[in-house]
Amino acid sequence: MSGDSMEPEFHDVQIAWVLQQESVANGEIDIFALNGEAYIKKLQNDKDGIFLISLNEKYAPIKVSENDRLDIFGKVLGKSDASAITGHCR
Repeated sequence: MSGDSMEPEFHDVQIAWVLQQESVANGEIDIFALNGEAYIKKLQNDKDGIFLISLNEKYAPIKVSENDRLDIFGKVLGKSDASAITGHCR
């Protein structure tokens, strides 16, 4: 991960563990591509439309319009610090 938009739950340079799936539930934290740009966000789908929501309140929700391309990669199951993994991979 890169950035602070999902703090305090997820931090810069952590690794997200993702269950690959084509559909996700409202309110879940998932991995998306919106018009080719990758995001880890919470999905909000309600009467006002579809939004990608940051946990860090300093970031506004991202509205997904009908002309946007939204690809779903899967549901975030957990996280690890990169340092915990890099020492074990060769």
